[in-house]
Amino acid sequence: MGDEVGGAVPPCFCKGGDGLIAIRMGDPDGADVRMLEALDQFKAHSGRQWWLYAATCKNCEKSWLVAEESRIHDNHYLRELSDQERAKIVEEDEWPTDFLRWEDVIGLGVRLGLTCRFFDPNDLTDTVKELIEDREDITGAEIARLLNLDENVAEHLISRAENTSWSELRPWA
Repeated sequence: MGDEVGGAVPPCFCKGGDGLIAIRMGDPDGADVRMLEALDQFKAHSGRQWWLYAATCKNCEKSWLVAEESRIHDNHYLRELSDQERAKIVEEDEWPTDFLRWEDVIGLGVRLGLTCRFFDPNDLTDTVKELIEDREDITGAEIARLLNLDENVAEHLISRAENTSWSELRPWA
């Protein structure tokens, strides 16, 4: 590939990247910085999925489905796109289902053991509100697992979320 305007192409983070790649935000070895430098976003999701985009590696030209989970566990999740999936995204705005639900994206951190713990769980009230609005039958146990909480704390947050308006939770929005 060679040089691009503004400097050399960053090293390829994709080597051996078959299946799902998870990269911690703030990685001490700089893997997240290398990944962001190497990716060229070609399409952001146009729906409610603000965390989702598609990108191509500037080095090896692999296309990736990327979910940035920056609110709870602080991870980037990437899955290689097939040529057909890439074409559907570009031509029809039709996305693979892997990262379409916020609940599923948060759950990847739990599944992979890449979780964080909040000092003040009340800071998670807006996320709990989103989760219960997206799936009314979600349980306190499921929320506790997703957010790395005690189940009693999750139940408290559900009650708090149900009794707090969006304008109270996000007065700046």
